[in-house]
Amino acid sequence: MDKPTYSQSPRTFEGIIVEITGGSVTIDIAGRMGQLKIPLRMLISQEPPKEGQKVRFLMSCPEVEA
Repeated sequence: MDKPTYSQSPRTFEGIIVEITGGSVTIDIAGRMGQLKIPLRMLISQEPPKEGQKVRFLMSCPEVEA
């Protein structure tokens, strides 16, 4: 895989947990940025997650490979 053509600078995003199923968590990203659905095993938490909890994560822009 080649290096990205832009500089990688991950940004901090915040959101709220809106749905928890048996194996996934749905996060509503603040600022009308949409939703992110991840496997429950990817969520780092000291206790079981609950709907309405605030979360924070780092993300950068995806780049399409030619």
